[in-house]
Amino acid sequence: MARTVRETARRRATRAKIVEAALEEFGRNGIDATSVEQLCEAAGFTRGAFYSNFDTKNDVCAAVARYIADEYVEACRSALASATNDTDIGELLGRLFSAGAFSPERQRTMVELQLRASREPALSERLALAREETWPLIVEVVDHGAAQADCTFAMDTHDLLRLCEALFFSPLLTADGSNLRLMSRVLEALAVENHPVG
Repeated sequence: MARTVRETARRRATRAKIVEAALEEFGRNGIDATSVEQLCEAAGFTRGAFYSNFDTKNDVCAAVARYIADEYVEACRSALASATNDTDIGELLGRLFSAGAFSPERQRTMVELQLRASREPALSERLALAREETWPLIVEVVDHGAAQADCTFAMDTHDLLRLCEALFFSPLLTADGSNLRLMSRVLEALAVENHPVG
């Protein structure tokens, strides 16, 4: 049973540092090859600090998944905020995919999380819950981006995002970094101008 611990600013900062260290270490070494000691060393804390914030490495995995999902949403909102009404969808996508949230390091960490979740049903359930909480926000910013670029997509937004996920996490496309390029091409190809010129 999960324990209840009072949340303080110091505790939040400690947890954030451990999660940020896990983002890098999991992507670099893999989750199973990253020990609690390595996480603590990378974050600058002791084992005691780790276990006062997380019960298991899977707790860290769930926190990392939520962190990345929130980072995606923030990257989308930031890209939209920097766009104007005459920004075309290609330019908007370029701004979005240049964000750190879509970096190869983040991608590797997410692939690691998915692999671990495929072997551990309890973690899979926790990641699914985090996804359910953030998915509507991602759909919202994509729909808002399309409206800002004055276009719609020739595919349901949910299905479109699932297609993009498949491209983003495909091991066949990550080696040469073509996943983001293909995602952009697919999104541009499926974008239909609401008020075409001429």
